[in-house]
Amino acid sequence: MTDTHARVSVPELPSNLLRLHPNPVAHSDFLSRPEIRKTTPHVATPTRAQPAISNEQATSKLSLLATSVIIVATSVLSGNIYEFLSGQRSGNPANLWGAGVLVAIFFCSSLRLSEGRYSLKTSHIWDRARSAVVAWLTSFALFLSIVFTFKVGADLSRGDIISFFFLGLGAVTSAHMRVPIFLARIRKSGAFMDRDIIIVGAFGDPTIARLLSEFAQSGCSTPHVVEFDAECGAMEWPRKSQAVFNEVAKLAHRLGPGEIYLAISRVPPARTEVILRALMLIPRAVLVVPDAFTTQLLRYRLTEIGNEIAIDVQKAPMGPLGRAVKRCIDIVLSSAAIVFFLPLYIAVAVLIKWDSPGPVLFRQLRNGYQGRAFRILKFRTMTVMEDGDIVNQASRHDARITRVGRWLRKTSIDELPQLINVLRGEMSLIGPRPHARAHDVSFSKLIDNYDIRQHVKPGITGWAQVNGLRGETQTLDLMYRRIELDLWYAKNCNILLDLRILARTVVEVIRPRNAY
Repeated sequence: MTDTHARVSVPELPSNLLRLHPNPVAHSDFLSRPEIRKTTPHVATPTRAQPAISNEQATSKLSLLATSVIIVATSVLSGNIYEFLSGQRSGNPANLWGAGVLVAIFFCSSLRLSEGRYSLKTSHIWDRARSAVVAWLTSFALFLSIVFTFKVGADLSRGDIISFFFLGLGAVTSAHMRVPIFLARIRKSGAFMDRDIIIVGAFGDPTIARLLSEFAQSGCSTPHVVEFDAECGAMEWPRKSQAVFNEVAKLAHRLGPGEIYLAISRVPPARTEVILRALMLIPRAVLVVPDAFTTQLLRYRLTEIGNEIAIDVQKAPMGPLGRAVKRCIDIVLSSAAIVFFLPLYIAVAVLIKWDSPGPVLFRQLRNGYQGRAFRILKFRTMTVMEDGDIVNQASRHDARITRVGRWLRKTSIDELPQLINVLRGEMSLIGPRPHARAHDVSFSKLIDNYDIRQHVKPGITGWAQVNGLRGETQTLDLMYRRIELDLWYAKNCNILLDLRILARTVVEVIRPRNAY
């Protein structure tokens, strides 16, 4: 690369080599380009009632300063209110000021830690409310720890602290919801400006249009866009890349503080490296925006394998600790339930033998965790013991169901022997219901991702059952719906969800649906 190339300026280049749009949204030439007109989404102008803001604006210094003032004022006000209502003096007023300042420091620090990681992400009003509540509980816990550990603020009564907590909870939640919106309106009116952002990318890259839309929705000022021809010949590339660097450097020197975003979805990897190395010489933060597919992959957790990196696109539904806790719950509850229902087991066994000839228990081969076969245990409710390549589901007026069996199925008592399967580790209390192996074979041919159900242990009850999808599946659509719920559980199961399903199972037993 020669010095002549280093001195090439953008205006001297042909118009099809490099374009600079200081105001791309309003630039008529920019909007007239076919590839941009087709890919640029409609950017809704934020309404005056509630302008869109980013996490950075929600936790800006000015916003947190205003919230801190509200916290300190609330501390003093709550103390005075308590003094007025109780008729007792609150002690030294300086303690109220000190408590407010300390809680304000904790509160602002907690917000910056929780929301500062994704600074340009759109901040929604109810997300800010939730963040404020969490930050307030955290900061107040730290405040109380310091008060009781170091025995400071002895003049603060319990009434002062309690009134400060509840009054402050409402005040900071409202403040964090509304103050950033008020400041955003001031910013739109020109009272103060955002940082200046520069976007660099290839001609026709739809990522640029999406970035412009996202920045507009976040309330940021209109970025400056530098586009270039990334598919030019090898002989032209050194001159064009140097022109890109020169123009971005000129902009960075002229504009205020901000970042440089490099969109690379339409730039070859080798040329991306050249542009990126050049941009890193500019004293600004440089961020790379990948294509849409890579962006989706980057949302997953990364795993290091030696010097290599793998993307965990489908993680195990529970970690080792979660599986251990779930297994402990299964053992404790199934053991207690077996002991509790032992008299019922005996009574049901007697009724089954009295009602019809055959064994008390029905054993059928089914697929369990990771496809491992096991024999499920149920009280026999039918006159047949089907366990082959053809298994017919029970219907509402099935003649194969015995008199006692109909009552057992309606009350779900026939499922109680599966507590033994749970105790053995073949099943869990909560999980997708295991189907007959013949049904697994037929359903796996009709429904994609059917085998994902086996990523977790099968259960006595599950997410599909508490949502009313139990018993016979007369149509393929019903089976699709049941499998959809099973797959959702297999990907999202956790201990709290299991407890929720257990509670809802009690309701389903009381009001049996599709059980016959």
